[in-house]
Amino acid sequence: MTNGAFEYGPGRDPVDPNWPHVVIVGAGFGGLAAAQQLGNAPVRVTVIDRNNYHLFVPLLYQVATAALSPADVAEPIRHVLGRYPNIRVVLGEVTGVDTGARQVALSTGEALSYDRLVMATGSTSSYFGHDEWRSVAPACKSIEEARAIRSRILVPSRRRSATGRRTARR
Repeated sequence: MTNGAFEYGPGRDPVDPNWPHVVIVGAGFGGLAAAQQLGNAPVRVTVIDRNNYHLFVPLLYQVATAALSPADVAEPIRHVLGRYPNIRVVLGEVTGVDTGARQVALSTGEALSYDRLVMATGSTSSYFGHDEWRSVAPACKSIEEARAIRSRILVPSRRRSATGRRTARR
């Protein structure tokens, strides 16, 4: 990591390197709420997420049904947290936590030290021990899953429409 003063936020205001360092893993609702509460506090905050955007999951069903574009339910994390000079955002995936050493390991091999750690990694879909339900009840927790559902809905519909037009022309 950088030695000396960390530089955070859009204006690159120097942040006191002696302030406690809070690492937040995840930029969903919980991670962003924690980061915003710590915005402008005398702490250094690092938010780590594998995506560079916050996903508004409650509206993913509208992406799946083609009522909204994926861009309508995703907001860049830096845009949401950009007004806080003590917060920086790291695009990465946490692969491990060493609580004894107070470090999180990233998939790049880098380790980030922390004084306080907030784990806000989100939720997953549960099939209550019935994984066979996955094929008929797909999850809708990501843009990719919403697009897959959209394809399952729209492609057969378009095929039926095209078949109907060909039949009408005969």
